[in-house]
Amino acid sequence: MVATENRMLMEIAAEISARESVLGFQEIKTKSRSAGLTAAFDIASVFFSSGCNVVAAFDRFSSNWSDHSDHVDYAVQIADFGASMLAYTVRRGQFDIAVRDIRDIKSEVDIPILLQDPIIDPYQIHEARVMGIDALQLPVWAMGQARLESLVDRTESLGMTAIVSVRNHEEAHRAIDAGASVVAIDVTGYTGELSLAEAFSGICQFIPQEIARIALGGCATPKELMKFARFSADAIFVPHSDLSITKSLVTAGMHPACPSR
Repeated sequence: MVATENRMLMEIAAEISARESVLGFQEIKTKSRSAGLTAAFDIASVFFSSGCNVVAAFDRFSSNWSDHSDHVDYAVQIADFGASMLAYTVRRGQFDIAVRDIRDIKSEVDIPILLQDPIIDPYQIHEARVMGIDALQLPVWAMGQARLESLVDRTESLGMTAIVSVRNHEEAHRAIDAGASVVAIDVTGYTGELSLAEAFSGICQFIPQEIARIALGGCATPKELMKFARFSADAIFVPHSDLSITKSLVTAGMHPACPSR
């Protein structure tokens, strides 16, 4: 697992370096502070609405393309269902395609967008702001505390939301110390006796009430969504799925019977 994670970080760093050789850091930084950029959504406020919100992932390279024709159509349908945010999955070596897809989506659909690509470098944050991204994924495991705090601060200072992803109690404490307003909790690697929703709740007990919580994985049915919501999930992340599955989860999350904090 560690070797895989390290290899991924090296690949991300190499891609960032290649992009920076074309457009330098000071140039992208200046672009990211342009007054002409549209303000980003306040994601924490979105998640603190009633019920349990759904973050629906879009992966252009997923094998599941059975019920939609293109990226814009997919985003339109997700928004029409009432999903709270679209998570665009960036594949290695495909960043230019991601930029084009997101530009197309932003021109047609008014929905918050999470760039689902591990953020490890300030350059990525300024790139994302120029792209019109609303939220970024910062994995605690990928960096030291000082760097995490710096990247969270830089993200928030540009008006975007830093969604800090954690896998256990220790990482949750680090996210809190870094000033995260939204924490994404990944319990898919949990192997104990508790249900995934209960394991999620066990980590949530260390997180202050004013911080929004997303359940990363482990939720594929309306019944499971209700359970995560009962254990204080403000939102659930749904991997790229058949649209009918996403619609059923959004409907469950908006139902009056769905618990909310």
